[in-house]
Amino acid sequence: MTTTILAMIGTTVLLLQTATRVPPALTDLLRALIPVRRALHELRHQPDSTQQPSSEQGR
Repeated sequence: MTTTILAMIGTTVLLLQTATRVPPALTDLLRALIPVRRALHELRHQPDSTQQPSSEQGR
């Protein structure tokens, strides 16, 4: 019984320590994703060089 109580206390301490690290980790992840989002935005809005101009499609 004492071992179970000590294990529960240890688990609770580990979970609380991990929970305090989550917000900074999420902030770092979001900051890392900002350049990725910008790059994807630029790629999506580049003109497609594989498409022919509309004036040549009627030929």
